[in-house]
Amino acid sequence: MFFKPVKKDPSDAFLDAVVSMQTDDSSVYYGANAINNSDVFSAIRILASDVASSPIQLLRGETLAVKDKYFNLLNKKPNDLIDGFHLKFALMANLLLNGNAYAEIDDVDNPREIKFVKNSSMTVKQDEDSGALIYEISNSKNQTRRVKPSHILHFKYFSQDGVTGVSPLMSLRDELNLQKTGNKMLMGFYKNGISSNGVLKVNKSDLDADAKNHIRDEFEKVNAGSQNSSRTIVMDSSMDYTPLEINADVLKLVNSNDWSSKQIAKVFGLSTYQLGVEENHSSVSQTNLNYINGTLSHYFNVFSAELDFKLLSNTDKQSFRFNTDSLFSVDPQTATKNAIQAVQGGLITINEARRKMNLSPLDGGDQLLVSLNYVHLDNMDNYQNNKDGKGETNINEQ
Repeated sequence: MFFKPVKKDPSDAFLDAVVSMQTDDSSVYYGANAINNSDVFSAIRILASDVASSPIQLLRGETLAVKDKYFNLLNKKPNDLIDGFHLKFALMANLLLNGNAYAEIDDVDNPREIKFVKNSSMTVKQDEDSGALIYEISNSKNQTRRVKPSHILHFKYFSQDGVTGVSPLMSLRDELNLQKTGNKMLMGFYKNGISSNGVLKVNKSDLDADAKNHIRDEFEKVNAGSQNSSRTIVMDSSMDYTPLEINADVLKLVNSNDWSSKQIAKVFGLSTYQLGVEENHSSVSQTNLNYINGTLSHYFNVFSAELDFKLLSNTDKQSFRFNTDSLFSVDPQTATKNAIQAVQGGLITINEARRKMNLSPLDGGDQLLVSLNYVHLDNMDNYQNNKDGKGETNINEQ
């Protein structure tokens, strides 16, 4: 029986990946201890935080499960080392950096612990004959143990074979190199370029260094500073002062240095304003809605699909979903208006509305309210006749 490695690289290659992207190997993993690109860092922070802050819930059919044995495990306390938020954050961060993220389950049928597994500790092999996957986890002492695939949660997003994922950073090699080069050019201009407000020329004179310094200091003493702002400059005929302007091409470069940021936002599925780049003709609320439905929902599906496959494979009509209520944040006035409409429409109870507004429940507030002004269309004639006192049929008897 022969096995081939699906992914293995013992080095921490993320520094080279972000700074120079020197490798064309899509199976290389990238460690997270050298994130030195602010746009990549921001993209990962935004996405990982939003995924981690959204609770994972169990559904039975289309309704929320009353008893959910997985809720605390996935959201509160997956193990004795870290909480649910940081487990999901670490998994999402590695998914974005490497295209793969791993966690180990102690017992598939009755899980009590889920442990995060670093990409540097994981090696995935595949039987060339049967296609079966083998997961091997190594520790700091280079001791390796083999784990059954059913005990490994393997999250991947963009995949060419359905078995392993590909890092989105692979598509950003040229953009990151270009951004690095542009930043170096700007740093060189401000660090090594001549930065001055103007030139003071003393005619028909040959000044040594001390004389130049003295004339500069005296000129600035009289004309520089806020106390001399807008005052008239007075010089004798032996001096000429010419103000300097920054090269317009450099100013254009500074203002247009967001092209790479736009490409990074595009790859991660973010809007450019989320990375600090201004957008024209864009509604923030619509942008947020597009972000949740067009970007986050796909990442949510990555996690829920793997959890369904590994934890619910033997159960029918059960599935996991992410609760996104916290992401649809609105102002208090709009939230109150929406809650009142939902109560009046019979969608939620008074106490459910109060919970959404962080208010304590009320006695008798657990029943749905309905309006007497609504009636089924086929009972409209009977209802109108009863209302006018012309009919004797009670619509409740129909």
